[in-house]
Amino acid sequence: MPDCCQDENYSGLNILVAGQNPLIHSLMPGLYEAGHCVSITITPKETLFTYASQQPDLIVFADQENSVSTFTAIREVNPEAEAMFMVDSQKPEFIETIYAFHQVSFIPAKATQECFLSAINRFQKQATLKKKNEADAKLYDLILQSLPFPALLLCGKKMAPIFTNKAARRELPHKDFTDHPPFMENLSDDLCYKLFTDIESYRIHSLESVPAYGRYWDLTIEQVAPSVFMLLAIDTTDQRRQMQFREEMERITRHDLRSPTATIVGLSRVLETEAGLEDEFLNIAEILRKTSERMIRQIDTSLTLIRLETGSLKTEAYPFNLYTAISAAVGDLSQLVEDKHLEIVSLLDGEPAQEESTVVCFGEAALIITMFSNLLKNAAEAAPEHSRITISIREEKDFIITEIHNVGEIPASIRNNFFDRYTTYGKKNGTGLGTYSARLIAKASGGDISFTTSGEKGTTLITSIPKPQ
Repeated sequence: MPDCCQDENYSGLNILVAGQNPLIHSLMPGLYEAGHCVSITITPKETLFTYASQQPDLIVFADQENSVSTFTAIREVNPEAEAMFMVDSQKPEFIETIYAFHQVSFIPAKATQECFLSAINRFQKQATLKKKNEADAKLYDLILQSLPFPALLLCGKKMAPIFTNKAARRELPHKDFTDHPPFMENLSDDLCYKLFTDIESYRIHSLESVPAYGRYWDLTIEQVAPSVFMLLAIDTTDQRRQMQFREEMERITRHDLRSPTATIVGLSRVLETEAGLEDEFLNIAEILRKTSERMIRQIDTSLTLIRLETGSLKTEAYPFNLYTAISAAVGDLSQLVEDKHLEIVSLLDGEPAQEESTVVCFGEAALIITMFSNLLKNAAEAAPEHSRITISIREEKDFIITEIHNVGEIPASIRNNFFDRYTTYGKKNGTGLGTYSARLIAKASGGDISFTTSGEKGTTLITSIPKPQ
């Protein structure tokens, strides 16, 4: 006997046999072995009762009396009930009667075992596929309904929704989308034609800040089937307002804070050099100048962060000497290095770097200096007193690699978010923006920053900056 449906992808069927047939009785052991559950009924009443209690996957009518009327009663309860009729070619009037049913199959009453098992196998494959499709449809429906933002399936030709989730019905004003497809009135005809045609198959379009219904939306439109498109709409009104607020804060910072502070720097320099102050007041003027200069640096860092985060900063990249930038960054740390009695050593390809050393990289020098100032300050603050910080520079094919090493160890509690905003540990005046802004600058310049750390080997900050093409 041929193997019946042993493929692990198929589950056994619940089969109800209505009537008696020697062929089916001879196949019972094989059907059970294949994992099927088989019930046999003799009378129409038993058939109806068994169907109601078991809800079988398939009914096989094998010469049972009144099989047509019995199946008609079953179809009234379940219009999708599946059946297989064993037909006798000598009874054409019976065949004509059962042709009226949809989704039924037929098999000769005198079919061979192989023929019957093949028919069961085909039905099992179809039933398994149907169940999988139904399960997938339920899963997709559950996923789409659980989304917190509007999701719709649209027919490409009429742009009419086939499906809308709860968020779409809740947040979009048109309850009946048939006559008013959502967002379509806010898009041009040419754009709609581009979005909802099959010229290119299965593509994704993204539209940002589309004004509609008094708000702003980011729309994603993806073709998921021929002439069927998924539309996802995310309300970005609050983010847009926050962006406008940040831009306004940037304007205020740039014009209303930086300019007066720069004036204070200039006047304090005049007091230091030309006012003829006594030493006591000269020290005050120097403190005033240094404090004002630090304020300007902090304002500039904040502006740079805002512009990097919003993508409004367009770096002016050009070739320059990376060693000169690092030397300038080291100079910014002179007071901290002196206070902690640190030693900073710069190496180029393993040898001590000289003042005339040249390592050409590609980027915006002012930003790169700021990046190394932040990284070196972080290393100096973390390094123990009387220790050494080593800056190792080497060239690779496309990048200049710089490794900043100190004997301190990054605490385990902040390693996973070391480059995140506001991450700091054990620093009295730490802002948690140093490594965050440094990595933003590195990425904006086409490079990156990473680190290694351990109690035995200390910490190494590894930066990559592009070389000129």
